[in-house]
Amino acid sequence: MSTATVIKRCSEVDVFRVVRMPRIHYHPCPQALGEYNHLTDTIILHEGLKKYRELHDAILRHEQEHARIFREHSGWLKRLVLNVKLDYETRLTGATKVPRKLLRELDPSTLWDDVYTALYILAYIPILVAEGVYYTVKGFLDSE
Repeated sequence: MSTATVIKRCSEVDVFRVVRMPRIHYHPCPQALGEYNHLTDTIILHEGLKKYRELHDAILRHEQEHARIFREHSGWLKRLVLNVKLDYETRLTGATKVPRKLLRELDPSTLWDDVYTALYILAYIPILVAEGVYYTVKGFLDSE
């Protein structure tokens, strides 16, 4: 194999591709324990999570996945659906589940905050149902 062939093959494979990672910013009391701000490309994590390494890393991975969605998809509707789906799957699997006692320690809240959180989670259901119907119908139409 000649040197020219090796150079050509190396240039076909993007060996030096660099993926820009979001900056990580710690805040004493953000709205959530972790969130991704796509405008500033910053992941904001609760400073108190530094003590709980496993939970910190799980939330960081989750927010990095949100960042990946924003980088790979430009359509706002697709981003919305993928982000909601990611949040829904994460809640179902419990990958970033915070024990109630720890949650109270990191982010003391009131009953109204808990009601708002419950309503927020319920808001995901219509989007997921619509997505399921869409893909089911599309699957039937494509199979014909």
